[in-house]
Amino acid sequence: MNNAETKYKYKVETHLHTSQGSACAGNTGAEMARFFKSDRCCAIVVTDHFFNGNTAVRGNKPWDEKIALFMKGYEDAKKEGDKIGLDVYFGFEYNYHGAEFLIYNFSEEKLRAYPEIMTDGIEKVLTKIKDGGGFIIHAHPFRQAVYIPDPGKIFPRYTDAVEVINTHNWPNETNRRALEYAEDYGLIKFGGSDTHSASPQDGGMMFPRKPESLGDMIDMARKEECEILGEQYLI
Repeated sequence: MNNAETKYKYKVETHLHTSQGSACAGNTGAEMARFFKSDRCCAIVVTDHFFNGNTAVRGNKPWDEKIALFMKGYEDAKKEGDKIGLDVYFGFEYNYHGAEFLIYNFSEEKLRAYPEIMTDGIEKVLTKIKDGGGFIIHAHPFRQAVYIPDPGKIFPRYTDAVEVINTHNWPNETNRRALEYAEDYGLIKFGGSDTHSASPQDGGMMFPRKPESLGDMIDMARKEECEILGEQYLI
């Protein structure tokens, strides 16, 4: 995956959590934007845990109010990014019995219009997201934890890409299996730090030019015009 050391100069963090959206994160969106700008990133994708994951949005609130609260981490990161010259894109991490998916290109408006995302079956949810223009990355597949009943469950018919390197804290074997999964099914390869704090990270992706949009970044990954960082997590 490391094709040429000098070719790829534009770093993007593709999997990032804020304390406003994710209960397990330690820094606000603005703090994350400032740090990753200092870490030489040209862009970040905010992917906070959605309401069926480790969300920071608690309590029985109206759907629109919950969505507004959920968006705060991204919105604050975007506002700060606009000030300091960092592109900030919106995504979210959707959970299904421990299997988690990074959802790109599915807007706040589409989320507001789809409260059934919390009750529909997983195949229906993923199909509706894709039909709505969304892009789905299976995040850290094969990860094992006490709350994951089936860590080997995969969804190749419903996903576009696989996070083949996650550098947060997963054993290397899970990354190797994720890479095999992507290659076996011809899925796009992504990598990310899965960062929860404003601190140095090993992961992310490098591109030969600055992505013009989230869709442009996806297109470069589809063509393998990228370097996935953190190869030491495959060894």
